[in-house]
Amino acid sequence: MFYGGFEYYRHTGFKNDAFYNVNLGSQVYQWKFFAPEVGVNFHAGFIPDREFDEGPDPNTIPVALSRASFTSFSISLAPKLKFGNEEAALVLIPEYNIGKRTAKGNYLVYNGNERYDLEQKETYSESQNYWSFAAGIEGQLLNVDHLWFSFYLKYTLLDSKKVIQSLDFSDYDFKSNGGSKDGYGLGIRVYYDLFSAL
Repeated sequence: MFYGGFEYYRHTGFKNDAFYNVNLGSQVYQWKFFAPEVGVNFHAGFIPDREFDEGPDPNTIPVALSRASFTSFSISLAPKLKFGNEEAALVLIPEYNIGKRTAKGNYLVYNGNERYDLEQKETYSESQNYWSFAAGIEGQLLNVDHLWFSFYLKYTLLDSKKVIQSLDFSDYDFKSNGGSKDGYGLGIRVYYDLFSAL
């Protein structure tokens, strides 16, 4: 049984106070309440622009800007627990992730012509492993035998703050800030049983 999903995390360390995850995977089998899953996760978030001013006037155009973002790709292994029937079930999903996270940052300088030019570009990547924990409900909403939906709350220990702070802008005497060490989010998944549909 295959699934595709989307997760929305609230955190003030990001632009619009949020970062996101798109995930794909498969529930390998189900034996009683044990329904293990394997999947892939792609997280992304953008950091609010940091402005650099030379004077006390708040209306002046910033002389420079710093922009940064992060992405994370991981493979997940989840010993999902499912209690209930096909129409409605409680699901608990501890999930272990292994992969790579990357931060990208730009330092831009105002050119005096209503534009900012790229002065320095930095990228930092490292391997990662972390846990996530989700709890929610799963069931058939449309009375279709091969289609299930899942809605859940999720807590992730994905640390984007570390890679963002590792961007090296020491030549300009500042350090990138933002990101998060963890996050709380809401998720939705659609499960499709291809073999029963055939």
